[in-house]
Amino acid sequence: MASGEIRKLDKANAKITIKHGEIKNLDMPPMTMVFQVKDASVLETLKAGDKVRFVVQKSDTGFVVTDIQAAK
Repeated sequence: MASGEIRKLDKANAKITIKHGEIKNLDMPPMTMVFQVKDASVLETLKAGDKVRFVVQKSDTGFVVTDIQAAK
């Protein structure tokens, strides 16, 4: 799982902006970017500023967060 901090939620379009550390499985350096969310209902439990751990996968339409949870 990658770690990051939520910067913005776009519930209407099921997207989330995360400032994240390195995402090893995608060979992606730390940055801030917008991801699609597989299950939009998870956005109801999150807010900007939350520290999270998440899993992201590459799909035909971009990068999709398939699992996200509050960091402990």
